[in-house]
Amino acid sequence: MNVVLLSKQLKDGEAISEYTKNIAEKIVQEGHEATIISFDDSSYYSIDERVDVVRFSLHFDGDNIYNWSMMMNNEMKGQVMSLLEEKDFDLIHANDWTTVPGAVAISKHLEKPMVITIHSTENERGFEGEQAEMISELEWQGAYESDQVLVTKEDTKNSVLFDLDAPEDKLEVIDPFSDGWRERILNKYRELLKHKKEVKN
Repeated sequence: MNVVLLSKQLKDGEAISEYTKNIAEKIVQEGHEATIISFDDSSYYSIDERVDVVRFSLHFDGDNIYNWSMMMNNEMKGQVMSLLEEKDFDLIHANDWTTVPGAVAISKHLEKPMVITIHSTENERGFEGEQAEMISELEWQGAYESDQVLVTKEDTKNSVLFDLDAPEDKLEVIDPFSDGWRERILNKYRELLKHKKEVKN
C-alpha cells in the first residue's frame, strides 16, 4: 500500500499537520509507503525518516486564503505527477477544503480511491467572509467525490450530513484522541483497496 497524503502545511504542533504525520508514521510502521505533500512555509517539523515528505513553495501570493489554496492545489497536482515517474500511489488522503481540488483531480487521473478528513466545516466556523460559499462548495465536492469521509468529532459529522448532504454510509467519526484511531484509518484504507480490486476483477 502506497498512500499520498495532502496537507496545507507540515508543522510541529499544528493540529492537521500532527494528524497527517501520525497517519503517515503508522503507515510506514506497518511496512507500507507514505508520502506527504504540503506547502513549505519554512516551519520546523519532525517525522519518521521512512515517510517521504515533499514540500513546495509558491511563486505568487494569493490575495485571500481561497485564491492562495487554488494556486497551492495546482502545485500539489504537479508534484504528484512528477512523483509518478518513480512510484505509483494506491490511495489519496486529503485534509479539509484546502486540498480538495488537487485530491479530486489526482484521484480521477490515477483512478484510485480518495479519502477526505473534514476537520471542521465552514458552517461550523460561522460561514463568514466573501469566500465562505465557495469554501463550503469545495467541502461538498470533497465529500461527494471521496470514497470515504472521515470526521474527527460528532458535531462535524452532523454538519457534513445535514449542511453538505453527504451520504451517511461513507461517513465515519474517528477521534484522533481515541485509542487505536490510526489503525482504524488504515483499516478503512484496506477496505477501500479491497473493494477497488474486487470491482476491477
